[in-house]
Amino acid sequence: GGMNGLTIFHPDSIRENHHTPNTVLTDFQLNNISVCVGLDTTLNRTILNNIIDETEEIELYYSDKVISFEFSALDFHMPKKNKYAYMLEGFENNWKYTDAGRRFATYTNLDPGEYIFHVKGSNNDGLWNEVATSLKIIILPPWYQTTWAYLFYLLLLISAFYFTWRLQLKRIRIKNEFEMSKFEAQKLHEVDEMKTRFFTNISHEFRTPLTLIQGPAKQIIENTNESQTKDRANFIYRNSLKLITLVNQLLDLSKLEAGETTISATKTDVVAFIKEMVLSFTPLAERKKIKFEFNHNKDQILTYLDRDKFYKIINNILSNAFKFTAELGKINISVDENNSIVEIKIADNGIGIPPEKIDKIFDRFYQVDGSHTRDQEGTGIGLALTKELVDLHKGKIKVQSKEGEGSIFTISIPLGKDHLKPEQISEIDKDEYRIPSFQEDFQNLDTALQNKFDTDSFVQEQKPTLLVVEDNPDVRIFIKGILENDYKIYEAGNGEEGSKVSFTEIPDLIISDLMMPKMDGIEMCSKLKSDERTSHIPIIMLTAKATDREKIEGYETGADDYIIKPFNEQVLRARVKNLIEQRKKLKERFAKDGLFNLEDKNLTSVDRTFLKKIIQIVYDHISDTSFGVDNFASEIALSRITLHKKLVSLIGEPPSELIKRIRLSKAAKLLQGNQENISEIALDVGFSNPAYFSECFRKQFGVTPSQYQQKFNIY
Repeated sequence: GGMNGLTIFHPDSIRENHHTPNTVLTDFQLNNISVCVGLDTTLNRTILNNIIDETEEIELYYSDKVISFEFSALDFHMPKKNKYAYMLEGFENNWKYTDAGRRFATYTNLDPGEYIFHVKGSNNDGLWNEVATSLKIIILPPWYQTTWAYLFYLLLLISAFYFTWRLQLKRIRIKNEFEMSKFEAQKLHEVDEMKTRFFTNISHEFRTPLTLIQGPAKQIIENTNESQTKDRANFIYRNSLKLITLVNQLLDLSKLEAGETTISATKTDVVAFIKEMVLSFTPLAERKKIKFEFNHNKDQILTYLDRDKFYKIINNILSNAFKFTAELGKINISVDENNSIVEIKIADNGIGIPPEKIDKIFDRFYQVDGSHTRDQEGTGIGLALTKELVDLHKGKIKVQSKEGEGSIFTISIPLGKDHLKPEQISEIDKDEYRIPSFQEDFQNLDTALQNKFDTDSFVQEQKPTLLVVEDNPDVRIFIKGILENDYKIYEAGNGEEGSKVSFTEIPDLIISDLMMPKMDGIEMCSKLKSDERTSHIPIIMLTAKATDREKIEGYETGADDYIIKPFNEQVLRARVKNLIEQRKKLKERFAKDGLFNLEDKNLTSVDRTFLKKIIQIVYDHISDTSFGVDNFASEIALSRITLHKKLVSLIGEPPSELIKRIRLSKAAKLLQGNQENISEIALDVGFSNPAYFSECFRKQFGVTPSQYQQKFNIY
C-alpha cells in the first residue's frame, strides 16, 4: 500500500535486460566547439573527413589545447540508467566511470604524441559491453619539436662542434705559424745583426789597411817633387778612395736591411743643393768632353731632406751617367716643382738598358752586364742603395731607357715635412748647402787647420804625453810617425794593456781603436773615465765603426772625439792639438780663478767629484801643520806619484802647491775684517813659520798679510 493506493505487480512479468549495448561517439569538440565534417570555416582547416563515429584517427595541432568527446550507449530500455567508462591510453592508465547525465570526456593541454581514446557502456541492468569503441588521436608537435627540427638541431650541433674543432685547429695553426714566423723573424733579425756585424767588421778591417795606404800616399804627394812618383801616389790615393766608397755602400746596405738606418731631414733648397753637386761634377764633364747641363723651373725649391743621404742618391745616379756616357755625349739634370712634388730628372745619351732588365736594376748586386767581359766595372750596389734611400724619404724613383739611346732617372720627393715622422725631422741649422762626402778637399782642410793651429805655438818645453792603443802594429807605427815630433808617445796593443799604461803613466791624451781583442775601446774608455786616477784624460776613438749608435755609446762612456778611418794626418794632428789646448786652458783657468768654481763644462762628473773631495780633505786638515803630500795621498787613496800626475794633468800644479794655495785662500778669508794676530791666523791655516807664511801670502796675493788685513779693515 501507499499514499496513492495499493500497488500490485506480478513478479513473473519482471525480466532482466540481457542486451549488450554498443557504444558510439556522437560528437567531437575543440575548445568546446563541435567540429563539423569537412572544411571547418571556424578553424580554417579540415579535421574530420567523416562523422566522428566512423573516424579511426584524428590529427590535431599542438595549439589545440582543449578536446572533448561525446558518446552514447545504444540501449533504450531505460537509457537514463546506462553507465559509461572511458580512458585515454597514453595519458592515463585507469578507467573513469560516469552515468547518462555526463556522457562526455574532456582533456586539456595534451603533450605532442599519439593517444587512443577508449569508451564502453552498460545497459540499465549493468551489463557492460567489454569491446570498447576506440579513436586514435595524434597531437602534432610544434615545428621546433619535429623530427626535421631535431635533425636540424643535430646538424647544427655537429656543425658547431666541427667548426669549433676547425677553429681550434686554425687557432693552433695560426699560433704555430705566429710562433714560427716569430722564430723566423728572430732568426732573420739575428742573421741581419750577424750580417751587420760582419759588414761592420769587414769595413773596419778594410779601413785599417786603407789608413796605412792613404796616409803614406798623402805624405808622398805632399813631400815629393818628382812628377812620376807624385802621379803614382795620386793613383794609389784615388783608388783607395774608390775602395772606401764600396766599403761605405756595403755598410749602408747592411744597416738599411737591418732597419738601423733613419733619416734626419732638415730644410733644404734642392736647387742650390743640386747646383753645388753639378759644380763638383763639372771638371769630370770637361775631362770627358761631355755636355753637362742643369735646368730648373724655380730659383728656390724648399723641402726636407737628409742631406747626407740625398747626396748619395744624386751622386750614385750621376756617377752611373758619367760612367756609361761616352766622350762628346750629353747629360742633363733638371729640377722641377709640380703638385707638391719636387722632381729631379737625370738624363744621359749613354749605352742605355735593355727593356727586359729595367725592372731588375734596383736589385742588390744585380748588374745589367753580368758577363766577365763587361765594359764597365761595378758591383751592383749603388742603385740598390739609391732605391732604399729614396724610400726612406717617402719618395719614388723610376727609370726610362732604350738600349743604345740612353736613360732617364726620375726621382720624386714630397715637398714639406708632413710625410715624415717627428723623430725624422731636425730643425738644427746646419751648414746649409754643404755636400757631405768622404772625398773632402783635404788640401783645403789642411790649410784651414794649419791656419787655425799654429804649429810653432804648440811646442812646449816639456812634450805632452800621448798613449796610442791599437791592435794593429802598423797603424801604431803610422800614428807614432805622425805625432812623435810634438809628443811623447806610449803604446799599447789592446784596451787591457792601455788601461794599465794609463794608470801608471797618466798620459795627457789617449788615441784608441774601437775594436780590439781582450778589451775594446768602449770598455776601456768606460773604465778610465770612471776611475779618479784617469777620469780627466781626453780620449779620441779612432775607428771605422763610427755609426750614430756607437758614437752615442762612446760619448756616454766619456769619449771626447771620433776620427773615422782612413783619416788625414792633419785632421788627427788638429784634433789632438785641440783637446790638449782645451785641457791647457782649463789649467790656466784654475790657476787664475782658483778651485772654488768647479762647474766648468770641460770637467767630467768624476773629475768634479774628485776635486771637491781633495778640497774637502785639505780643509779638514787646514790647521794641521804636519799635513803634507804623503798624508794627502793616503787620504785620497792614491800613490804619491799618481796623485802628482793626476793633479798636474788636471789643474796644472802639484799637490804641495794645491795645499798651499787652499791654505792661503783660507787665510785671506780670515784676514778680512778680523783683528786676530797674523801669527795665530798662520797657525790656523797650517803654517808653523809666520815668516814663511808672509812670504807665500805675498807671492799669492801681491801684498803682505798685514797690508791685506789693513785694506779690508779700512772698509
